[in-house]
Amino acid sequence: MSVSMELDRFAGMIAHELRNPLASATTNLAVAADLMEETDPRSAFIRRAEKEMDRIRLLLDACIELATAGRIDRRDVSLPQLLQDAAEGLVPSRNGDVELRLDVAGTPRARIDPSLMQRAIGNLIENAVKAFGGEPGTIGISASRTGNEVRFTVEDSGPGIPEELRARIFDPLVTGLKGSGLGLAFVKKVVEAHGGTIEVGRGELGGARFEIRIPEEE
Repeated sequence: MSVSMELDRFAGMIAHELRNPLASATTNLAVAADLMEETDPRSAFIRRAEKEMDRIRLLLDACIELATAGRIDRRDVSLPQLLQDAAEGLVPSRNGDVELRLDVAGTPRARIDPSLMQRAIGNLIENAVKAFGGEPGTIGISASRTGNEVRFTVEDSGPGIPEELRARIFDPLVTGLKGSGLGLAFVKKVVEAHGGTIEVGRGELGGARFEIRIPEEE
C-alpha cells in the first residue's frame, strides 16, 4: 500500500471515529438551545457553536469521501441521467436565477463509476453555484466521446479562478470559496482513479471551465 493510500485510509478512519462524539456534542448543544430563552445573551454563543459543529461535520464527511474516492466500480451508465442526477437539488430548484445548459448529444452511455462520477460532477456544479454569490448565472455541463474516451465539461459565467490559483486548486484545503477545501481534491481523485485527467481554465461563458477526460477502460 502506498504512503498516499495509507494516509487516505488513516484520515478516513479518524474522521469516522469522530462522527459519534460530534453527533453527541451537536445534540447536547441543541438541547441547551431549547432550554434557553431567545433573549438570553448566551444563546448567541450556542448558535455560533452549532455553526462551527456543522462546519466540522462537513469537513469530516469530506475526509471520509476523499478516503474512499480511489475505489471505483465501473458500470454501464446513461450519461444524460448521470448529469441530470448530479445537478438535481443544486440547479435550479434552490437557485431560481441559475440557468442550466445540458449537452449530451450523441453520447448516451459509458462505463464509469456512476456514484463517484455523479458526486464529482455535482461538486463542480455546486462550486459554480457558490461562485455566483446569490446572483444570476449560467452553468453549462456536457459529455462527449472521442474514440474510447469520454469527456465531461462543467463551466459557468462566474468570476472564474485566478490564474495563480489554478495550479494548486486541486490540492487538499486549497479553495477560493467557502467549504471544506476538499471538494476539488475529491474530484481529481475520482478522475485519476478512472485513469483520467482534469484541467481547469476559463470557459466561453466567462467563468471557470473544468474538463474531465476518462478512458472507458483502464
